[in-house]
Amino acid sequence: MSSKFGYDFPEPKKGKMILFAGQEALSSHFMRKFKKDLEGGGREVAELSEVSSPLQLQEALGTGLFSSSKLVILRDIQEMKFDFSKILQRFLKSDSDVICLATADSRFLRTRAAKDLEAAGCQIVRYLQPDNYLSRREMIKKLFESEGGKIEPRAVAHLDRSVEDCSLLVGFCLQLLSDFRGPVTEKDVFAVTGLSPKITAFDAARKALSGDRSALQDLRAVLSSGEAPIAVVGAIDYKLREQCIKGESALPPRAWAKSFSLLSRANLLLTSSFPQEGIDLIYRTLMGVCEGARWQKK
Repeated sequence: MSSKFGYDFPEPKKGKMILFAGQEALSSHFMRKFKKDLEGGGREVAELSEVSSPLQLQEALGTGLFSSSKLVILRDIQEMKFDFSKILQRFLKSDSDVICLATADSRFLRTRAAKDLEAAGCQIVRYLQPDNYLSRREMIKKLFESEGGKIEPRAVAHLDRSVEDCSLLVGFCLQLLSDFRGPVTEKDVFAVTGLSPKITAFDAARKALSGDRSALQDLRAVLSSGEAPIAVVGAIDYKLREQCIKGESALPPRAWAKSFSLLSRANLLLTSSFPQEGIDLIYRTLMGVCEGARWQKK
């Protein structure tokens, strides 16, 4: 599970059907790991990347040709174009010696089919999308720990700041684990990704929402790099509204209102004859967000 300030990987348990769902790269990776533990011992393995009909699914879930012990792998079950839920529910109630491992995206978790499968006995293992820089960095560290690897703090920060897409981030982590035996360094990260970390206004806003005062240093770096202040206001406003829409209580209610009011005034000043006063208000906004987040965590 994940939270605003941390990240943990759930531990799957053996069962008749296990659904690895949520963040695609993570769910696929841990499904493959679990699959390795179940292979062998004469168990037949049937891996299907695409299932086009109810009959194909029913046949896949049937006992094997050479052994009643069978492992069935289904990928992206949300892509099936037919009502697969009832077939899987009947399978869960059967007494066959077949085990099914499947993957699905995060949207599937909100469907009726997911709830019906869970009620029928399917174990759903949820790998949630990390939604701020602290949970992203915790995810990176936990992924290295789960694979028996080590990574230096500066390398974690480099990965977080350089790679925005979570699936790419997981992919780079797995590549680093494969390529380097010792603790992964910042230099190793650059060698694999070819990317230099660029601090953005989004980074500053994410830090402020977690109560990290270094957000102000990041804001200073962004403005010093030549980023247009009006674009910085837009980025911070977007990040704050995104968090507010999620309904997460990162800030007290009054702090949200004050932040949006300050950003609105900054926007007006930046487009008038008082740009420096507008920039000052950007700093005031971020400082207020940071202090509000720290107060909310008490």
